[in-house]
Amino acid sequence: MALETWLIKVKTAISHRFDSVKTSTPIPKPSKKASVGVLAFEIAGLMSKLFHLWQSLSDKNIIRVRNDSVSLEGVHKIVSSDESFLLGLACAEMAENLRLVAKSVSRLSKRCGDTSLRGFEHLFDEFAKLGHDPNCWVLSWKDMEAQTKKLDRYVTVTATLYKEIEELSVLENGLRKALQCGELEGTTKEQKVLDLQQKIFWQRQEVKYLKDRSLWNRSFDTAVLILAKSVFTILARIKIVFGIAHGYPTSLPRCLSASATVHPTENPTTCNFVSGPLKSSKLEGNKDFSTGFFETNSKLLNPPATTLGAAALALHYANLIIIVEKDDKVTTTCWY
Repeated sequence: MALETWLIKVKTAISHRFDSVKTSTPIPKPSKKASVGVLAFEIAGLMSKLFHLWQSLSDKNIIRVRNDSVSLEGVHKIVSSDESFLLGLACAEMAENLRLVAKSVSRLSKRCGDTSLRGFEHLFDEFAKLGHDPNCWVLSWKDMEAQTKKLDRYVTVTATLYKEIEELSVLENGLRKALQCGELEGTTKEQKVLDLQQKIFWQRQEVKYLKDRSLWNRSFDTAVLILAKSVFTILARIKIVFGIAHGYPTSLPRCLSASATVHPTENPTTCNFVSGPLKSSKLEGNKDFSTGFFETNSKLLNPPATTLGAAALALHYANLIIIVEKDDKVTTTCWY
């Protein structure tokens, strides 16, 4: 009997000890990553810019820059007859557009949980100067083409979400006015309120559905990773297209060109473009990465003091030229 009593006491003491351990060390629940929410519209804007930047760097558009835009007689007379300088301007403008997008991505990256994404600003600067890509964010041609489709889809759905949220706001305002309106009779007012409430219900369901499909419910890590990979790949494309990939490892095995599918290169570190790399003495001179890729290119966008650009008249005169060309076409048509 005494032995049984002692065993019961031991069992009770052990169970109390286990219970105290369970209560003192609760199992931590995995933290839910914050969604981008209303910042989805800003992120969609950045994705749209990256989508159009990538499209402007296609072989077709690069051929147009080299054979058409740079060779225009009007460009030679008004801007410069030095094609190397004009190519440098084209490169600098694309680089500046990408730099502004990357600046916004850097700001968004501070909200990420992933440490590598939070260090986007430093990683991008290092990649621009030295070509280091420790996270392998530069995509192949095939992967980037798939990425652009994803960018376009997110932009389209998020734009639709914006319109539907506006429509929901209009309906909710209409309901408030209907409830406050004293001119309508009881039955008519009640019917109008019921109709609006039903429309609001279905509109909220549509908004909820679009939030799930768009960027709204995506985490900052997911959205910024898409942006980071796109930014890195576009910068790689700019450097290769304009022939300034000095000391920079090409991570684009498909060579970012349609020619690679027909005539694959034997050397995986070089690329054969349909358009051909736009090499020039001005661009070759931009290989001093100690200054910084973007700093070097931004100097070309600062017009000399004696030019129309410095006087902020470039756009004005460009519009005048367009008007003169249109008038000339109308006059020619009238004569014939």
